[in-house]
Amino acid sequence: MTSTRLTTYPVRVHGAMSPVAARPARAVRPRARLSARERRYHVGRSPRAGTAARASSTPGASVFGLDGVKNFRDLAEATGAVKPGRAFRTATPGEATEADASLILRRLNVKSLVDLRSDDEFEPILGEVQSSFETRPFSRADETSRRALAVAGDAPRTRYLVPMLDYDRYYGAIYERMSFLDKAKAAVFSAQATLVDPAPERRLFVSKVNAGGLKLLNEVMLDTSGPEIRAALRVVASASPARPCAFYCKVGKDRTGLIAALALHCCGASEAQIVDDYARSDGTGTGTQARAALGGGRVEAGLAIDYSRFRGAPAEVMEHALAHAKRKHGSLDGYLDHVGFGADDRERLRRALCD
Repeated sequence: MTSTRLTTYPVRVHGAMSPVAARPARAVRPRARLSARERRYHVGRSPRAGTAARASSTPGASVFGLDGVKNFRDLAEATGAVKPGRAFRTATPGEATEADASLILRRLNVKSLVDLRSDDEFEPILGEVQSSFETRPFSRADETSRRALAVAGDAPRTRYLVPMLDYDRYYGAIYERMSFLDKAKAAVFSAQATLVDPAPERRLFVSKVNAGGLKLLNEVMLDTSGPEIRAALRVVASASPARPCAFYCKVGKDRTGLIAALALHCCGASEAQIVDDYARSDGTGTGTQARAALGGGRVEAGLAIDYSRFRGAPAEVMEHALAHAKRKHGSLDGYLDHVGFGADDRERLRRALCD
């Protein structure tokens, strides 16, 4: 793998305040009240020429050093083709500290959020960052919501809800991958679930979930979430120096990793750079964070999920995802054509992040 390229920013911002998610959100202070340090390093200031950032040995770390937000990093850290300050990948900002929120909202001036989580994953209190954005949900069935993802340059801060993991599609895709015998068992268990006991059906599917792990999860999302992937990439393609965007899921590694991978591909990144960027999130899926691997929603409720199969971000998981897309569609461009993100869309995204 290639070595990680870190983009140098003028200052590391650390916060010691408790997470703002524990109390009602407050309005962001107007720019006129920025501190002297923040005025010096306001949004739009380029990284200082000739300086270099040292890569942290901590998985998921970045030059930003946020206290309440995991995996926050600039896509420019993956490849020199991307301009700093255009697009950021991250875990949920729901527990951002005041210092974190100040950096995201004021210094980096993020104007678009793409929330890739399902609605049962949202925090009870969204916190200062997410509460500062208007909300626009994406729905396959609603043409109005699809048009709403056309982002105007002067639009207010907007959080686009684009759920990448649909549990019914997930189980449907697992069923399609079953052997004839397992499909027959599933049919019997499904009838029993309605009339007698749902446990045998659940155990059958959970065994497939556990056996497939992250590789199967990414396969399923690539195969079944094309409209959502297209919608998320279109928001990323609307980014500009004046309107940076950030996209995220719960921990910021798998759903976020797929969108990052495809965006980086559009920007000319090599597969080695894409895999390297994904692997930087390794280590964030330990302990309770492992439960985020399947979205933390009803797909897991009451089931014996083997979370060891969903921890971290091993390089081979992204290698498998890229190989799966190419095997089915000939190339990553072929996959993007398949989901409706064609050559013109890819060029628009490249210009948005690279020019």
